[in-house]
Amino acid sequence: MKVVIVIPTYNEEDNISRLLPALEEEFQKIENNECHVLIVDGNSTDRTQEVVLGYSNTHPWVHLLVEKEKSGLGGAYLKGYQKAIHELGAEAVMEMDADFQHDPKDIKRLLAEIDKGADFVIGSRYLSEGGIPKEWEAYRRFLSWGGNIFAKVVLGVPLTEFTTSFRATRVKGVLDQLDLTSFLSTGFAYKLDLIYRVYKTGAKMVEIPINFGLRDRGDSKMEGNNLFDSMRVVLTLRFRESTSFLRVATVGALGAVIDFTFANFLRVAGLEAGVAATVAIAIAMVFNFALNNIWSFNAKKITGAAPVIKKFVPFVFLSLLPVIFRFFFVTFVVTSVSAGYLAYNLAIAFSIGLGLLWNYYVYSRVIWKEAPAVVKESPAEESKN
Repeated sequence: MKVVIVIPTYNEEDNISRLLPALEEEFQKIENNECHVLIVDGNSTDRTQEVVLGYSNTHPWVHLLVEKEKSGLGGAYLKGYQKAIHELGAEAVMEMDADFQHDPKDIKRLLAEIDKGADFVIGSRYLSEGGIPKEWEAYRRFLSWGGNIFAKVVLGVPLTEFTTSFRATRVKGVLDQLDLTSFLSTGFAYKLDLIYRVYKTGAKMVEIPINFGLRDRGDSKMEGNNLFDSMRVVLTLRFRESTSFLRVATVGALGAVIDFTFANFLRVAGLEAGVAATVAIAIAMVFNFALNNIWSFNAKKITGAAPVIKKFVPFVFLSLLPVIFRFFFVTFVVTSVSAGYLAYNLAIAFSIGLGLLWNYYVYSRVIWKEAPAVVKESPAEESKN
């Protein structure tokens, strides 16, 4: 498996001159994986680029991407992801800082989990065997711990760690399903956005304990608005999810009204009952698909005749499954439990709720899932392999 480790730098001459030899030593211990390093430099004013270029002349696994202007921590990582996938042919992409707060010896442990079948692996400071520097002030400990708890509760992702940049992600089926050009933040908070998007792909996510080191030299790349930017990203992601869910529910209710209205109108017009009901549900299906496409999932709108037809067929099939379930479930309840109206209506209410959850899940994961990333050439950056 080809692995590309993306490392952002800005005035990291001292760190990078020590890190590259340390990585070379660790790569020799890793079997079954071809490891590369992609340095994304924010136009450093020291000799960082010279050090990287000098090393790359004799080590073909070292690559350099230079930003003409710093785009933020997240911007640097996301540019690195795109180059790693679309130019370097990465099958897995790792993130790592240049300042030795992430131990190079732990790279082998992260990749071992990918080799075992994980799609996403993150080094956690908050598992029982993990840890943070004892030198951290109390307020920094509180912000780190509280920020991770906040993200976990609001986003509903079952992880203990959200904010470290020491992670590995499989490309096929995960990163290739994400639009890496449309993140909510180009700063520190991109980490939260990326985890949530990975989680929504259904990826197998694994945590391993790590001990987070203390920066001993160089300047921090952290932006001053990290706290508020992170809160904004987390709340925006949650609000967007709730909005889509409510819109799907509204469309479903409107579709039911249309179904009922046309079924009765066509019956009064003289059509046989079965034919009228079939035509009515077909009209409702077309309405539901169209309104979900232009409203519920407008950010992932399907356009063009061929793509619409291609998605409409599974939409109909998947939407009919809860209808079929309702028929058998309600029949079972009224014949096996009770024939009363209370049991009948409770069964219908339960099946409607279950159907809504099913529809939202398959619509967001199958019909209107995230489109693969499209990389566009940017005149604002230079690269050198």
